[in-house]
Amino acid sequence: MSKLQNMRGVEIKKFRAVSSGLKTFDELFGKDGFSEWLEAHRHLVQEHIYEPTDFLWHEGAKETWGCGQNIFISAIKDDVTEANVAPYEIIEFPGGMFLVATGDENNNDDLNETVNCMMAWIKNSNIFEYGDFPKSGMCNMPNPGGAFDKALGIAQQQIYLPLKFRSK
Repeated sequence: MSKLQNMRGVEIKKFRAVSSGLKTFDELFGKDGFSEWLEAHRHLVQEHIYEPTDFLWHEGAKETWGCGQNIFISAIKDDVTEANVAPYEIIEFPGGMFLVATGDENNNDDLNETVNCMMAWIKNSNIFEYGDFPKSGMCNMPNPGGAFDKALGIAQQQIYLPLKFRSK
């Protein structure tokens, strides 16, 4: 049996990022939202080869996930200043260990099954337990609008659940 059961463990180093601050989905992805601002300021963003350098997570009680307050961050280049990102802010993402799996953003059943499998893996792990930050876990899109997703008729969402070593 596969130890990771088709998931993967990643360690993300601490990095600087531009942060949306607490926003609704409409404020993030609607007209004049953070994602539009980010597209217009791609020259500030840290380039990547194939893994996205941005993450979205939800704040607040689990019942509000997806409809409450959210934070969207994107890694930035070393020389970017607060003045460059106004009206947004620069934060230091603390990094950490994460369990990662992929689900179809267009299919809630698939996303729920993916998260449930991840939670079961963490619960049954003799090494890890659910981590502290971000409490909701986080996600990103590896190929937004890309040829792979179009060919399969899906929207891949990578789900990152925080890990920490199990207390002894």
